Order: sequence, then structure tokens, then C-alpha cells
Amino acid sequence: MSTQWITRHGGKSAGFKYHNPQGRAIADREQIARINAMAIPPAWRDVHIAATTRPAIQAWGFDVKGRKQYRYHERAVAAREQRKYYRVRRLARDLPRIRESLYTEIARGNTLTRDRVAAAVVRLISKGFFRVGSERYARENKTFGISSLLKRHVHVEKNAIIFDFKGKSNKQQKHVVVDRALARIMRAMLASPGPKLFRFTDGTKWKNLSERDVNDYVRRVTSVRYTAKDFRTWGGTVRVATVLSDLGAPANDREAKKNVVLAIRLVSAELGNTPAICRASYVHPIIIARYLDHGETIMPREAGKTAAGHYPEERALIRFLDEHFPERRKRVRAEDKVAA
Repeated sequence: MSTQWITRHGGKSAGFKYHNPQGRAIADREQIARINAMAIPPAWRDVHIAATTRPAIQAWGFDVKGRKQYRYHERAVAAREQRKYYRVRRLARDLPRIRESLYTEIARGNTLTRDRVAAAVVRLISKGFFRVGSERYARENKTFGISSLLKRHVHVEKNAIIFDFKGKSNKQQKHVVVDRALARIMRAMLASPGPKLFRFTDGTKWKNLSERDVNDYVRRVTSVRYTAKDFRTWGGTVRVATVLSDLGAPANDREAKKNVVLAIRLVSAELGNTPAICRASYVHPIIIARYLDHGETIMPREAGKTAAGHYPEERALIRFLDEHFPERRKRVRAEDKVAA
């Protein structure tokens, strides 16, 4: 059954009015209170609000830049977040295989093919927690993510790749990634024609790598619809868990809260997010909950990368999640599978 929509009319200065799906003005106070509680930005245009609380999408409209935006029912958000963390957990299990695929692709020949360049970008994301970025943001806001970087944002010194650029929300981003294979391919990309950093050739002409190219590559080399954001979420979770592990068990509730704030602040700087966004979107909530409630965190044991292809802190985090966030036993949702 299709959703029926309430429409918003008027403006911020004169006040908003709402019409039901039949076009009549709504006077019901409870209905208006429900709509007001959604805090739909006054600047949104062509706003549509679900007539009942049942649909997952409770409202949608277009922001000042013409982008379609949504308001979700809080139950749907909770379910969506849970699916995300189950998917990220599965990504953690698949990392050794993914890393091997990336390494093999990057080392394949000398030609800068689409897959070879995309593999380099994904490897950078997994090591440096970069945001993918988009050409639209680069063009309109002069802010960048990994896929939209220009050559002037990067230089290579031996095996170290140094990034310095303005990211989302105009935050200056500085990253150093030490990786011999990546440094080699980065030098080749810096020598390609044009100002864009990540470019590939199809044998006849040069093309810019896009955000879509990156996510398509990830989905093609795995069996699940992982995205670049999933790598950032895993990285953010590992880093916060590692910082809390370094800080140790708290002496009391006050110290626990202080340590969590510090860990989030440090990791948000690495990710290029505000602490609030970092905590809400890039750190598994069970890590913070167990630390605040019980002073528990991960306990890395090994030194160096393990035979299974995980780093010690990753193995420790997987063990931690095995205990406190066990994997679902049912099959992965069809929407997470790559179409055959």
C-alpha cells in the first residue's frame, strides 16, 4: 500500500500550514505536534509528511542546494543502524581477503586501469579512514574527499604519502600513509595528465575516477554491498576501542566519561568529523556502552599483523564483538547481496 502524504505550505515568516492527502487544511493539534517534533528545516521546499507513523520515511523534501532529504521514523533508524553494524562486523571478517585482493590488483602491471586505481583508493580508505568525497562538493564547496583530490593536495616522500586538503565542513585534513606499494602507484598517478589525482586510462583516453567507481569496485570484489563508509566505520570503531584500551579501566564513572570524550575527540580529528558525528555514526555503540557500564574494552595480545590477516587490535575487537555483539544467525538481507 502506497504512503499517503501531508503537504506543507507557507513560509517561516508567515508560518506553515499543512494539508492532508485530500487537500484540506489540518487543524488537529496532535497531528501538528507530531509534524513539529520532526524539526523539518524551514528552508526545505516541496515538503511531504507521512499521514501516519507507520512508514519508515516520515518526511522528505529538498534542501537549499536541491538535494532530496529525509526524516525517518526513529524505529527505522534504529533498525537501519543495527543492520549497518552487522554489515561492518561482516566486513571485519572479510578484511584479510579484501586486503589480499587490493594488494594483488595494485601490483598488477604498470598501466593505471580503472580497477587498479580504485583498488588504491580503497586501500587508502582502509588505512587512512578517508571520506570518499564527490565532484559536486568539490565543485560547489571547494571541499574534498579521497576520490576528488587534486594533485596539489598530495606529495610523496619515499614510502610516505602526505595528504593536505580541505575536507567536509571546511575542516583541514592532514594524513600520512606509509605504504610502499601505494607510494609507487601514487607517483604514477602524479605523473598522469591533468590536475586530478585519481585518473585511469582505458587505452585511448584518460578519465577521472568517481565516487561511484570506488563503491562499484568494492561491491564487485566482495559478495556484500559494502561501501567506503563501512571501512571508515570499522576504522573509527577500532581506533576508539584502541584509545580506550590504552587509557585502561576507569577508576569511577566520572573517569569513564572523561576517557570516552577524549577517545572520541582524538578519533574524530582523524576522521575529519565533529565529535558528535563521530560518536553517532562511526563508532559501534557497544564499545562505548561496555566501557561506561563495566569499564571493559579490547585487549590486544599479538604483535604485528596476525597470520589471519588482521592487526592485533582488530583481532581483539572481533573477539570483543563475539562476546558482546554476536553475529546474527539468519541469512544476510537480499538488499545487501550483489546482484548476480
